Amino acid sequence: MKGYVEQVNTAQNCFGNVKTVRPIAKVVATVQAIHMLDQVGGLYRGLAAPLVGGALETGISYTVYTYTLAQLTAPGELPTLSFAVPAAAGLAGVVLSFVLSPFELVKCRLQLGNRNSRHQYNGPRQCLQHLLKTEGPRGLTRGMQATIAREAPGNAIFFTVYETLRRTFPGKTAPDNPSPNIWDVAKDSASAVGCGGLAGTIMWSCVLPLDVAKTRIQTAYPGSVHDQGILRNLQIMYQQGGRRTMYAGLTPTLIRAFPANAAQWLAWELSRRQLQPLMAS
Repeated sequence: MKGYVEQVNTAQNCFGNVKTVRPIAKVVATVQAIHMLDQVGGLYRGLAAPLVGGALETGISYTVYTYTLAQLTAPGELPTLSFAVPAAAGLAGVVLSFVLSPFELVKCRLQLGNRNSRHQYNGPRQCLQHLLKTEGPRGLTRGMQATIAREAPGNAIFFTVYETLRRTFPGKTAPDNPSPNIWDVAKDSASAVGCGGLAGTIMWSCVLPLDVAKTRIQTAYPGSVHDQGILRNLQIMYQQGGRRTMYAGLTPTLIRAFPANAAQWLAWELSRRQLQPLMAS
């Protein structure tokens, strides 16, 4: 499901000119266009890269965040929402970008499929071979700065909103409760799902223009109009269609954001609770 929605999102980011004013109608029109060009398989084009990259993304981001947060927080105290949480999350975003960017580069190019004559590949290997042949090893860093520009503030917003909501919303199990009952686990899980989904939705609403610019940079070819820095791409996007172009793909992004991030936080909270006794020993 996530790969299907990401395919629609990438198509709208690169070709944000589907003529309809209703967001849902635009999503439907984009799906129909993809299906007409690539059949059903086109809706899942480029799925392998985000499957691998997504696992690495979650592991690296949460690990770096948790370790850094522990270094910035005094023992027995809650991490500060004004500094420790956003600082740890922002650093995690920077570290993550060096791993995530090459995967997203391949994913975005594969997802263009038959809609761009310069990016028609049989799979990730052919995509990488073409990239190295035409742009050399440096091509693997295409969009790296744009990825950092998205991930650092995006992570800071994501983790800060989540931690704020978790401290505000009811249902969170006290950390000093070693043996919560089923009802406590259910309430804690529901809280994690709600807070995680909202945090993801808010984060993507804030950083989507940066993501659109990153996608255009990573799908550009040397010498093309989008083969420039992120600030220049944002300027071009605004000149092309104002906020509508800068927020191309907002509807599929938000459709994906809530369930994907809710599941991510739920898995993290449950895993952390199970591993907590081992970490303490």
